[in-house]
Parts: sequence; C-alpha cells; structure tokens
Amino acid sequence: MGWGGGLPPPPKPFTLIQHNCLGSWDVFLSLFGLFTQLAHPRSILALQDPPVYRGNLPSFRLYSSFSPPTTGACMPRVAFYVFSSFLSTISLLPRFFGRGEVMALDLFTPNGFFNPSLTCFKIINSYSTKGRSNNTHSVPPDIVFPSSMGPTLTLGDLNIHHPTADPLRVFKEDEFAISSPYFERATELGFSLLNTPGVFTRFSMSLIGRPGVLNLAFACPLLTPYLTKWSDPLPSTGSDHIPILVPFEAHLFHAPPPSPNWTLTDRPALEQSLKVMMIPPPPRQPHYPLPGRLVQDQFGQGDGPFRGIYPPEKGYLSFQALVV
Repeated sequence: MGWGGGLPPPPKPFTLIQHNCLGSWDVFLSLFGLFTQLAHPRSILALQDPPVYRGNLPSFRLYSSFSPPTTGACMPRVAFYVFSSFLSTISLLPRFFGRGEVMALDLFTPNGFFNPSLTCFKIINSYSTKGRSNNTHSVPPDIVFPSSMGPTLTLGDLNIHHPTADPLRVFKEDEFAISSPYFERATELGFSLLNTPGVFTRFSMSLIGRPGVLNLAFACPLLTPYLTKWSDPLPSTGSDHIPILVPFEAHLFHAPPPSPNWTLTDRPALEQSLKVMMIPPPPRQPHYPLPGRLVQDQFGQGDGPFRGIYPPEKGYLSFQALVV
C-alpha cells in the first residue's frame, strides 16, 4: 500500500524487552514496575521462564499475553506480552512448535512497520535447556534459526556459551561443541548477533559462579537496518538475568536533510546576494614550537614539581613522556 503521494507518517519506535523471570512472580512484577523508566511505549515483552500457576500466566493491565498451550506435564516456558495500543494497530498470529520452550509471533500490518514493503516480520522466543544427552538442547538450531528468510528476529535464553558472544571466556570442549551448531547455522542464514560481545547477561547468585552471556538476540539482514541498539539500561529485577532492550526505529523514515529547491529559487535576487557575499579567508596555520622547546617551556621553568626534570637536550624523550 502506498502513501498516496504524501509524506510518510513520522517514525513510531517500539521496544522489545527480553528477560528471564526465573519462574518468579516477584521478578515478573518488578520487571513491569521498571517500565516507567523507559522513554517510549513498551510494545512487546519476550519472557523466558515466566511464572505459571495452574497452567496460566499472570495478567497485567494494558497487556495481552501469549504462550504455548499447556498439555499434560508440558508447561509454558516462554511467553509474549504485547502492549494493547500496539496490538490494536497490527494483526498477530502466534505459532507453536509442539513444545513449551519455544514459540513465535507473526506480526502484520498493511502499511508496513518501517517502510511500505516491510508488512510482516517474525519474532521467535526460545528457552533452551539441556536435553536428554549432554550434547543436545531442548530447542534445536533449526527451530531457533528457520530456513525461511522472511524478516525474522530470534532471541531467548539459549544456555549456550560461544566466543562470538563471550570472547574472554575460557571454554570447555563440550561448551563449544554445543554452541557451535547454533552459531554456524546463524552464519549460514545471514543472522547477525545483536549482543555487544563480552557484556554479561547473567550473574550468578553464588560467589563462585562466573558471569556469562546466555541471553542472545539475532536478526536477519532485512531487520538490522531498523534496530537502534541492543542495550541493558534497566536495573536488576531480582533475577540472575538482566533485562535486555532491543529498540526498533524507522530510520529510513527520518526526514532528509534540508536542501535548496532550485526550481522555486528567485535567481535574479540570488545573483545580487552572491555578488555582495564575502567569503572569509582560510584560517592561518598556528605555529607550534618544537617538542623539546614545548616541554622546556611547560616543565623546565618555574618552581613547580617538574622543574629541572626535562632538560632541553632530551626534548624528544620529554615530549614523548608528555603525550603518553
């Protein structure tokens, strides 16, 4: 759908928040209580390990929740909360994968989210834990990174360690073996890691546990131009994981820089103005003393603490010491 020849609407940024609630109601309420510190509406929350009571998620005013269905002993381990005002402007389709640890939202709007051609995109939310064997996880790489190359953002607590996200960590052989299939598939499909490498997302509550980068977010090439910056500005909620913000903004809809409209220019009046315009001369090049003299002038005279330390015959070494 086009814009009818007029200007596009102003950018409408929205933020996606990712957080592991540890199954705690206190963490859940603390997270929602932090929203007053954000600058613009909080549109979508992607939660891992949300609190569940009798198969139901907690409700919160002005938000609608979506989670995998409860089947027998399978409880939802992920959930989405969507801001009501944002939900009224889009169409939304939840998608499930026959397990409680992963789900997706397909979002659609006829006018486009960030430009008229981007009418839909997918968000995948995963909480991957150790599988039946030590070398497998509950959510495999082909679900985290689908082969269909529509606009996709995939995130979650994947519980994997990889040098791309945590370059200073000393890795065990099995850690690298588990995480490599995920990052290799992400690379093959063109997904980019949004995390700032080395910024920890989980801090152990014990004194001997090392911080780690477990909460990851990836975006396909079609979405990366609209991502402002991955960040973690919110304080702790009581969880050992930090809340993560993934802001979206319509960069391509920002107004272009002003430029002369030559078709409407009054050329005779402009020519008269150009004739009397004075172009200032270029600035004179400043004169700098030799390094040795500079150091001597600054430190070789007077009664200060550096008096007599830098003799003129060692000017070069003195200047080097000064700038270092």
